[in-house]
Amino acid sequence: MVAQTASGPNGGAAAGSNTPTTTTGPDAHLPPTNAKLNGLAHRLLQAGLKTNALADENLAPWHIKIDYQMRNDPSPKLVSGSVEEWHAGPYQWRRTYTSSDEGATGTEWSTSRTERFTSKRGMRPQGYHFLLLRVTRPVIEPLYQAANVKPDYEMKAVRTTTEGVTLNCASVVDGARYTDEPDFIFATTCFDTDLHLRLTVAGDTTVQFDDVQMFQGKAVARNVKVIQQGRLLAEMKVSALEALPAGSEAEVKPPVGAVPEPYVVESGMPKPESVYEVAASLGMAPTFPYRGAIPVPIVILKDGSVKVQRGQLAVFSTQLGDALENAINKWKYKPYHVDGQPVEVAQTVFYPIDGKPFVPSYDRPKPKAVLTAPEDFSSAYDPKRDPAKDLAAAQAQAAAGHKRILMEVGGDWCSWCKILDKFFLEHADVRSARDAEFVLLKVNFSGNNENVAFLSQYPAIPGYPWIFVLDGDGKLLKSVDTNTLESGNTGYSEKAIRDFLTAWKR
Repeated sequence: MVAQTASGPNGGAAAGSNTPTTTTGPDAHLPPTNAKLNGLAHRLLQAGLKTNALADENLAPWHIKIDYQMRNDPSPKLVSGSVEEWHAGPYQWRRTYTSSDEGATGTEWSTSRTERFTSKRGMRPQGYHFLLLRVTRPVIEPLYQAANVKPDYEMKAVRTTTEGVTLNCASVVDGARYTDEPDFIFATTCFDTDLHLRLTVAGDTTVQFDDVQMFQGKAVARNVKVIQQGRLLAEMKVSALEALPAGSEAEVKPPVGAVPEPYVVESGMPKPESVYEVAASLGMAPTFPYRGAIPVPIVILKDGSVKVQRGQLAVFSTQLGDALENAINKWKYKPYHVDGQPVEVAQTVFYPIDGKPFVPSYDRPKPKAVLTAPEDFSSAYDPKRDPAKDLAAAQAQAAAGHKRILMEVGGDWCSWCKILDKFFLEHADVRSARDAEFVLLKVNFSGNNENVAFLSQYPAIPGYPWIFVLDGDGKLLKSVDTNTLESGNTGYSEKAIRDFLTAWKR
């Protein structure tokens, strides 16, 4: 989309106008046109926040019922159900979930930002969070990501027309400068000329808002669709929305016996920090048929100790489950604080199984040889590393081992970079074939270090991750778009990667 010359969303000059402007404050460093678009986008977003959705502390108590249909991958079957919320004030609500899936029913209560409770039977805490992201939040709090946009972040405003509706859209410019997870942290938000929210786009997920009606001075969409990678993921219809009488606090009070829920850390929040980890003793690992990462749900307690949620741990054998539980229960984290107070935190850790007992890469303590090994340039996209020095070290390794170099350019912000790493983690034989013929060199490209001088000697990169095949002397042999190695929209093709490695080995 391109900014066009027309009247702006608030009736002023258009985003594409060439009217001179003098700027001070956060956008003073920007060219005049960019500064104008930046200011316009920030004003548009703030005006939209005042107009839309039910997440406003000034609203009188209310009740809503949301009927939904949702895909629960990998099953193609649609799950139908409803979410009802009785809302008495900020962080004071009760939600009741009903569903055609027995595992998606139950009741949840919130009494403060950090205190939530659930009924003893029904969904696991992850189930509530899953419905929050796909169903509840798109209807009740569709602009939640706007809280991540700081006043000094550069934004742009554009005007477009979709299905005959004129939309004014605000988005953060190059979000990777501000976070490693821009696709999760920021959304492009589009409003119609009445400032009603009609569209949000974050990464590969689009949310459409239709049948917008006013309630207590707020615009609320009665029909909401969540679309991911062009595929309908969930559709919600608001079947009831009404004010509650005064004194509705009793409607949201958790009963005696309600079970406290751990706090859920979302994208954009500081991550729990481990301080001690030990490996599981996996005697069956060499003969174990599974290769890949086992998701292990845990709760980090207020003192930083860990408790594995064994009832939620899906494993192929009791022996494996016992080994993981016994090891991970010994792990320690720094106590996690919210508003200055320690809280219990729900977390999922991924434990790789690769045919031998596995020691986590960030194990405490770690052998010094691992920390100082020259092949550290193969393990992560590190903005602090010098790629020129790393290339020289990679050339030395390649010469000694009669190998070529795979230079992989990407960053921790890049979801497909993580998918590629996960592919090699889960396919030990393909990883072995790669390492037998190539030295892997990872070069960081991110908002805090684009390595412009180093990468300027290679062909332009239109997307990430991108691979350059080099000979042992560092000469470029092939520039590879990793799109050609993908398998649809879900991951990488084992055959395509094997063929690629075979074609370019020495």
